Amino acid sequence: MSTRTHAPGAPIGESGDMKLLVRLAVILGASILYSFVMTNVFPTEDADIGAGLIYFAALLVISGAWGLWDGYHATVLPPVFVRWTVVALVIGLSGPLKIWFEEGRDVGVLLSDLRFLTPFVAGLVLAPAAVGIALGYALNSRDRSLPGSAPHQPSL
Repeated sequence: MSTRTHAPGAPIGESGDMKLLVRLAVILGASILYSFVMTNVFPTEDADIGAGLIYFAALLVISGAWGLWDGYHATVLPPVFVRWTVVALVIGLSGPLKIWFEEGRDVGVLLSDLRFLTPFVAGLVLAPAAVGIALGYALNSRDRSLPGSAPHQPSL
């Protein structure tokens, strides 16, 4: 937890809730902006599979890089993994809800999207974030020292 001062003697801590909200706002905002640009600036009557693949790749890269950042700066891992799990679930749920509101309110389609699209999109966020968190934590592990009572294990 980093502490900054904004007024004389008044520390402001960067809480885990704020980190969660920032990640959600950035990824959801970028998703909405991407959707708006693809439908209004580059309209097409056909299924635009390339645009979907670009969106999936962007989710992979953004969540992986941000997970790497979070893992590198983490002192304990469980809160970071929980934060990214929540982000993945919200992003995963945003797709079916967006489709439901834009394309029509068909409950059968919504249930199908919730069952199949939500886990897929959530996995596109959570899997690279988890790998990034683990790699970032491992890269910064040389800065963490072993407790005095733990014996050092020789490398094989």
